[in-house]
Amino acid sequence: MVRQLIYTSRVAPGLQDEEALLRSILAVSVRNNAAVAVTGMLLRHRDHFFQALEGSTTAVEAIYRRVRRDPRHQDLKLLQDAPRASRSFAGWAMCGYNLGPADNEILDILNLRRDLDPRQISGSSALSLLRTVHAIQKRVLSATSAPVVIDA
Repeated sequence: MVRQLIYTSRVAPGLQDEEALLRSILAVSVRNNAAVAVTGMLLRHRDHFFQALEGSTTAVEAIYRRVRRDPRHQDLKLLQDAPRASRSFAGWAMCGYNLGPADNEILDILNLRRDLDPRQISGSSALSLLRTVHAIQKRVLSATSAPVVIDA
């Protein structure tokens, strides 16, 4: 069993360079998460983050505490916190993606385009979004030597 925690947060004002912001978070997250066997996915959509963290209860709680203190994240909202039989993001210490207008088809498929309100989204809808983007990234990365962060 692993613990899976999903949250959303608002990107702090003034952090407009989406690619640089995601890369800076991922650079640290990949190293720290790998050290404690945590996997996950970080998605940025407009001025919000969506993130899933998976691992031992102790490790996931420690990372979530750090995120709550991180000034880049504001107005955190816990969407889901539950034990899982298996990981959704196995093999990825942290995967990241900037979801942009070119990705509207993903939101349409999940019936989220009109309803993607980070303050109202359910944990299961957020998990579906994160899993879908993750699956697409895995396919893209297996076909190319592209970096982990794909800019929309």
